[in-house]
Amino acid sequence: MKKTILTITFMTVVLSTFAQVPFTFDLGIKAGINSSKVTTDNPSVSGYTLKDLKNDSKSGFNVGAFARLGGKKVYLQPELLYCTRNSETTFGFSTDGSTVTPSSQTVSLKTIQVPVLLGFKLLDLKLASIRAFTGPAMSIVMNNSNVTYDGITTNLSDTKNYKNNIWDWQLGAGVDVGPLVLDVRYEWGLSNISDGKVANVNFVNKGNVLTFSLGFKFI
Repeated sequence: MKKTILTITFMTVVLSTFAQVPFTFDLGIKAGINSSKVTTDNPSVSGYTLKDLKNDSKSGFNVGAFARLGGKKVYLQPELLYCTRNSETTFGFSTDGSTVTPSSQTVSLKTIQVPVLLGFKLLDLKLASIRAFTGPAMSIVMNNSNVTYDGITTNLSDTKNYKNNIWDWQLGAGVDVGPLVLDVRYEWGLSNISDGKVANVNFVNKGNVLTFSLGFKFI
């Protein structure tokens, strides 16, 4: 409910802003690399103590298309992207407080992501412009995503503990040089990736992703 209200409020602000400006239109393609980390809140497992919990960032990529509508200072940028997010959590099980059995869980999410970004041109020069942008992004988790627990890989289509869709919020900045578009953005999770027990461990996961991308406007 909170993310729905946030998205509706955001779109209301966007529509009221664009009702007062003339429209321009750009269309382009883009690709990038990302570094993602899945944070783990309140992990627990019955009869055990978890020790040395560590979340590691892993690299992934995204590729897709974007459109840009707006005026000289303000614009709306919807995108359609294929994204991969990878992360690893390592931890140890302990039953007596001293002997630790090491374990690891690697998550590989493949998603179709739809960001809707409101952008502002901070500096507009003849050869380049500098922008800032923010907005929500909804990701649909694909069936070929998987989780690997201690070397055993399970397809997420067989694991009910992971969500079918994920909501994030993005904030970033970019530079346009002619038709080239360079962006850097950070996104943090508004919703959990998983809530249930995965391999008997109760991981409540949210994603955090840093992305660098390069695009080309052909319209």
